[in-house]
Amino acid sequence: MMNFRQIEVFRAVMITKTVSGASRLLNVSQPGLSRMLKYTEDRLGFALFDRVSGRLVPTKEAQELFVEIEAIYKKIEGLDFLVQRIERGEDTVFRIGAQPSVGRYIVPRALGALNKKFENLTIQFDILSLQQVADYLVREEGEYAVGVFAVDHPNIVSEMFSEAPFVCVLPPDHPLCEKQHVTIKDLQDERLISFRSDTPHGSRIVLMFEQAKVDRIVSTYVRFAETACTFVKNGLGVAIVDAFTVMGETGQGLEIRPIKDAPLMPIYVHRNKFASRSLFAESFETELKRVLSEVQIGKPTSRTKTKAKSKS
Repeated sequence: MMNFRQIEVFRAVMITKTVSGASRLLNVSQPGLSRMLKYTEDRLGFALFDRVSGRLVPTKEAQELFVEIEAIYKKIEGLDFLVQRIERGEDTVFRIGAQPSVGRYIVPRALGALNKKFENLTIQFDILSLQQVADYLVREEGEYAVGVFAVDHPNIVSEMFSEAPFVCVLPPDHPLCEKQHVTIKDLQDERLISFRSDTPHGSRIVLMFEQAKVDRIVSTYVRFAETACTFVKNGLGVAIVDAFTVMGETGQGLEIRPIKDAPLMPIYVHRNKFASRSLFAESFETELKRVLSEVQIGKPTSRTKTKAKSKS
């Protein structure tokens, strides 16, 4: 039986035809290599080389061994090549899903940074409803799901990465834009675009109105927070959404105001605790945390007021 070092020495001698050449190839001393070669022959019980006029001539047995060893080395080289491709993200798909609130801006920014690290990485990105998250992970359709609600499932680990408050979304010409903060009482006579009370967003907003002792009168019901923002842009009223929703393009053209004493909406990263994790998992988590630390969550946006220049 030959160990890997013995195989390496034998192969080097077969390739270079001399002990001196093999010692240079392996960067070892000639005496040490000669001893290893002699020890290998003793262990095998047959000669690998005939010594003829100071040269090593492979025996028939050595030639047969060399054919098998070269086949093994080619497989090892193929394995090294595969490892390098995996490290670069080639032929690999990183699958991830997100709920709409964080899937329009936060997660894409993190994935953009991840893609810069692994330029050949293929990304499969899915927008998920809360009801789809558990099946998505349990069936291993994706490695992660990012959302603003916890998932109660024995196979799923949910880690909270950050929090954002609920904010009020206003059209640019609304009188409440003059305020830096709004209260629920400020909204009691407004046309409210909101969610059904049995939804995660809706139940929290209902509680906000109950605590403020204000009746919640909804003029338009929607399913997604992004839809609520679009309706505000089109003059159907005002809305309350989580601050993650209004980041990026969704919040453009709108006035965002913090709500006094508003509850916080967490952002969770969910994964299947029994599923294997890819090379990119840790890098994605790092980039997501970085993005969340950089964004300004729940800060008010202000209209740009242009002062007229005085005539000279």
